[in-house]
Amino acid sequence: MKSAKTLCIKKTLPILFLLLVTILAKAQIIRVATTPSAIASQIPGYSQVTTITTKTYSYTPSTQTTPPTPVDEDSTTEDSKLYRYADNIAVSITNSDGNITSTSVGKVWTLRISIPNALNVGFVFNQFNLSPTAEMYIFNEARTVLDSAIKKSHFTNSSQVGIFPIKGNSAIIYIVEPNNFGTLQSSISIQKIEAGFQEIEDVGDAGGVATRGASINCNPMIMCQPNRMNSARAVARFASNGHVCTGTLLNNENNNGRAFFLTAFHCIDVGGGIFGWSNGQIDADEEAALANARFQFQFWKTTCNGSVNNTGIQFTGAVIRAAWKNSDVVLLELINPPGVGDGVNYAGWNRQTSAPSDNYSYIIHHPKGEDMRVTSTKKVKDWFWNNMFWTAHYSSGTVTGGSSGSALFNQYGQVVGQLRGGWSSCNFTDFGDRYGKFNHSWNGAGLQPWLSPTQGLNSINTLILSPLTISGSDFIGCPAPDIPFSVPNLLGCTYTWTHSANIMLVSGQNTSTAIFRNISNLQTDAGWVRVTINDSKGRNRTQTVTRNVQLISQTPKPGPISWTWNAPPNRVMLDVDDVPGATSYKWYLDGVLKATTTASYYHLPMNGNVSCGNFYYFGVRAVGACGTSPESYVGATMPPCGFAYTVSPKPSFDNVSIESNDNTDSKANGKKSSEIQEVEIIDKMGALKQKQKFTKGMTRVNIFVSTLPTDVYTLRIFDGQIWHSTKIVVQH
Repeated sequence: MKSAKTLCIKKTLPILFLLLVTILAKAQIIRVATTPSAIASQIPGYSQVTTITTKTYSYTPSTQTTPPTPVDEDSTTEDSKLYRYADNIAVSITNSDGNITSTSVGKVWTLRISIPNALNVGFVFNQFNLSPTAEMYIFNEARTVLDSAIKKSHFTNSSQVGIFPIKGNSAIIYIVEPNNFGTLQSSISIQKIEAGFQEIEDVGDAGGVATRGASINCNPMIMCQPNRMNSARAVARFASNGHVCTGTLLNNENNNGRAFFLTAFHCIDVGGGIFGWSNGQIDADEEAALANARFQFQFWKTTCNGSVNNTGIQFTGAVIRAAWKNSDVVLLELINPPGVGDGVNYAGWNRQTSAPSDNYSYIIHHPKGEDMRVTSTKKVKDWFWNNMFWTAHYSSGTVTGGSSGSALFNQYGQVVGQLRGGWSSCNFTDFGDRYGKFNHSWNGAGLQPWLSPTQGLNSINTLILSPLTISGSDFIGCPAPDIPFSVPNLLGCTYTWTHSANIMLVSGQNTSTAIFRNISNLQTDAGWVRVTINDSKGRNRTQTVTRNVQLISQTPKPGPISWTWNAPPNRVMLDVDDVPGATSYKWYLDGVLKATTTASYYHLPMNGNVSCGNFYYFGVRAVGACGTSPESYVGATMPPCGFAYTVSPKPSFDNVSIESNDNTDSKANGKKSSEIQEVEIIDKMGALKQKQKFTKGMTRVNIFVSTLPTDVYTLRIFDGQIWHSTKIVVQH
């Protein structure tokens, strides 16, 4: 395994130091849509800056190579799903290239970068040494896109920062040092600019860019399938070296939010090769570029089929933890990971060897760097030519350039592979693609030391932090037992628990699990427990979650008993609503205990217990940790003996006639038993075949049975109080 990985990484950087670095840094960039009239109010001192120095770089845009026409599952025509959007321009920009302005808020440094012919501009800062109070703002010439209030404190784990491509061919870098009226304290250095030759969707874009076509056949948008949002919150588009791919945060056996990010090997190995394919090895410069790789989560439309993009949230920097070209997999770890309040989840995974469910598997991705889409499969199987890959065809949507590295999720929302490439696109929607199998990557790439080092698990479920909930009981019983409540034990987080006055914290303050006790003197009471989590990572580093609970000092009395009579088999069906805290129920007939059940219902058979036409008292008590409740009871008269209806003809052909028998008409609880309010026909397997309701007071009805096969059925008649049953024969 070691030699296989050596073949994949030609020359690695000194990673040992990075392995030892605690992944507790804080870094992220918030990009917002703005307007020329609004931007002055968003940037301190902006209105007082009258001169901005401009540096212009000449640029001849690249031409994207046209891939061959695909032939489904023919490896010679397979296309990469990488999306190359920009060329890298080597530059040397320092403080001396900009100009300094003294404003009423403090010193301001500005510089305009202009690249004629570019469609977008991205920056790579190899030095990012802002003063402790300084803020950096980056915005395009049109003043429609703004990266807001970037601080050095967001990047404590690295001095390199990458800025996601910003639309337009000119961008302004703006640094303000509040209350500094002396010498500028901040220093920056830019060694690389990304000049875009293909468009990439940005915050505020309305409807995407029509010429790219991803908005047409690569739908649906993720917001149109809210049931996939738990997975979607683990997915990001990421940019490195002028390329965009998709990847997914993965959970680990400790459920601690360590930011492992799964994507495709060829998304990192972007040099050499034809039609966007890699040269089979990750070189030192490709690995070094990951230090300023950009990961943008929650980049989706704000509504289903809407036209406005969500702002998204960006993190910078990653290192390689595992890589293997054979299954086209790489596992990264974000140097500057999300915080507890940043709205991300961590996807589960599964090392399954059988193909995932055809109709319930799905892919979440960013086609051509656009807003997030979801693709559903109709067929997933082993790829005939190489068993290390799944091949998938789709029932809705498809994938294309920019989708490389996106996860193939099984029906349980677990990752089972990542996109290598294939034959589909937004123009070839009937074609399929192949995905490196997670179970092969596990050993080939060496994923276990990172994802399940001690247990070697076969699968893990998604760690859901958005919405974050407190796990525990809905109630706290009488003084014992004490009840634990917990949230995930996340890296770099501290926990503070609070509670309502009628609850006592027994233990667990400052940990992710706390134990509480009911100290209320009321039989039933309402209370709450709450935890505030403070995180050392991300931008939104504090989150408070509350769980409402019911306090019980005595097991509550069950609510009203409902009862029905089934004839035959001549039994009384008793039922009450579930009682909070109850572990069992005691059922009584005329004060005599007849049974104890764990369920809140009981079927009392006739068998000498009850007789038709007689009056009885039925009672129930709930039993729980707080003792046995008072009894709830109801009195009821059983229906008369004999069947109350005439059913004809026998056998029945096209219809069944049901008529009440006047001579057996009697009252049950003040209601005529001969009414016909509802009729059901059930087959021998217990399946409901027909159901029909009638107006109150009906005593004669016809039921059409011409569509039922010849067979014996159970006919059930509801008179408004009880069900009556008999057999009928349908014959054609």
